Amino acid sequence: MSADEAMLVAGILPIFIFWGFFGILFAIGNYFLAMRLGTNKFLWVLLSIIPIINFFFIYYVIYKTIYAVLDRLDNR
Repeated sequence: MSADEAMLVAGILPIFIFWGFFGILFAIGNYFLAMRLGTNKFLWVLLSIIPIINFFFIYYVIYKTIYAVLDRLDNR
């Protein structure tokens, strides 16, 4: 491994550690949220942990939660 590659890995590694930590926290919350919404818990946890996919999955979770809240408000 050359010095340039080592510097690149050293620069990218903290980013992946941050995304991994964020993904684990996000996965724990999404597990309980999926239980409440009646969706597949395993799939939500898996999509929450994968680094690039979890960035886009968070928007799906936000909209799914908002629609569930709005549906419950309409039923009252």
